[in-house]
Amino acid sequence: MRVLRRALAFGFVLGLPADFSTAADANLQLFGRDIGKEKAFACYARTYTKAHLASHPDQNVRDMMVFVDSYEDESGAGRQYVLGMSVNFRQLKRPYSAYGGCAAGTDGKQALHCGIDCDGGTIGVRIKDKNSILLDIPDGARVSDDQSEEELSDLPEGAKFGSDDKIFRLDRAALSTCLPLAFDEQTKAALLAAH
Repeated sequence: MRVLRRALAFGFVLGLPADFSTAADANLQLFGRDIGKEKAFACYARTYTKAHLASHPDQNVRDMMVFVDSYEDESGAGRQYVLGMSVNFRQLKRPYSAYGGCAAGTDGKQALHCGIDCDGGTIGVRIKDKNSILLDIPDGARVSDDQSEEELSDLPEGAKFGSDDKIFRLDRAALSTCLPLAFDEQTKAALLAAH
């Protein structure tokens, strides 16, 4: 099931045209370097403190990790982006994930606009500063349990975004932090080599 979801993410990657300088600037900030035509990865994460969670009782997300995998399409379709997200919810012990293809932002506000697989919602990625992003999940996003073959409808009640789970600030993390979200062994090896 996990491999199928990840394969779907790669199969439905969107690479919509964007203003080149805007896309290049967003890539520079998102990936922390000029990526040119190279394959590139970015990892962002955050664990919320007990104090933060106490002051936001309607936030169900305890911690979150986002992995962006990007490459230049060989057939000339431009730069492609795939987003993987791992979320730990307050009352649950294991992480839940979501995957989807992304398009470069064209509105001058979002670096990426991502559609979660199987009509699972949308996620916007905005650049906050050189080491942080803002993740917009205005209507929640469908998550799945990579460790289970259960259908999505069989997920525990707590495996969903709360009413205060709309915007998340995540900080740049070492690429190896995002190993659990790597799509294949080749990507895992690249993340470890970059460490």
